[in-house]
Amino acid sequence: MASERPDRSVLTDAELVRCILGGEADAFGEFVRRTQRQAYRLARRLTRNHEDADDVLQESYVKAYRALDRLDPKRPFTPWFYTIVSRTALSLLRSGKVRAAESLDEPGPEGEDSLGQRVADPRGNPAALDRWIDADRAYARLSEEHRVVLALRVEGDLSYDEIAETLGLPVGTVMSRLARAREALLAMMDEVKRAPRS
Repeated sequence: MASERPDRSVLTDAELVRCILGGEADAFGEFVRRTQRQAYRLARRLTRNHEDADDVLQESYVKAYRALDRLDPKRPFTPWFYTIVSRTALSLLRSGKVRAAESLDEPGPEGEDSLGQRVADPRGNPAALDRWIDADRAYARLSEEHRVVLALRVEGDLSYDEIAETLGLPVGTVMSRLARAREALLAMMDEVKRAPRS
């Protein structure tokens, strides 16, 4: 009879990293479980495409696994990993090899419901769904500079210092860029709300 696997969910980040570095391969599965949802959201927000986000995530896990021995054990691995995801997504964006972005309100393949409709049933809270779709449309119209800094802060939950490290910018520049990005997003939201829906 096979021995039961230990419960990795109770381990701290540092303990989990030690297990992975010690050769306990199944411990990396817990690392993926802890980071996958938020990391995907960050990659998706940056690339604006599901397939690209999946590619970024897979490549980021490989990079993280290879670089894990260089992680400072006193540093939590989640922000460290989100930095890897961000840089991988930015490299893809800069390479120009990104697929076309998917709009939340465009019909799905073969006339299916739009992505926005598939994500949330509009009968439950139509106003919330409308706001969500408007926010996504407004976000899509922002400059890449503004989209990236907002995604790192909101989806990646990175600190100003971590964003500065990821983008290679001074912290003050990150703070002012975030302020301008928020203002631009609010202005774009007003524009989107006034635009007729197709």
